[in-house]
Amino acid sequence: MIRLALFVGVGGMLGSILRFLISQWALKYTPTIAPSGTLLVNVIGPFLLGLLLHYSGKMDRSYFVLLTSGFCGGFTTFSTFSVENVDLLVTNNISSAFIYMGLSLILGLGAAGLGWYLGKLYLA
Repeated sequence: MIRLALFVGVGGMLGSILRFLISQWALKYTPTIAPSGTLLVNVIGPFLLGLLLHYSGKMDRSYFVLLTSGFCGGFTTFSTFSVENVDLLVTNNISSAFIYMGLSLILGLGAAGLGWYLGKLYLA
C-alpha cells in the first residue's frame, strides 16, 4: 500500500508540474476569453485517462496508479476550474463563465470518450 501511495505521489507531482507549465504557456500565448490553461489540461487529462483505462490489464498496477490517480489526478484540476468560474461570475463576466463551463464540459467529455474509444481499439 505504501509503495502504491508513493507511485501516486510521484505521478501527482509530475502532473502538477506539467499543469503549471501548460498554464504558464497558455497565459502567454492564447486568448484570454476563458482560462485556457485550465481548459487545456482539463481536456487532455480525460483523454489520457480514457485511453489508459483500456491498458490497465497490460500494465503493472504501480505504473497504472502512477499514470491514472497520480499523473492525471495531479494534471487536471476541478478546484481551479471552479474558482476561475466564480471569479468570472463575480466580476460580471457572465458570458465568459458560461462559455468556459460549456466548453469544459463538452470538450472534457468528448476527450474522455475519444480516449476511451481509441484505447478500446488499440490497447484492449
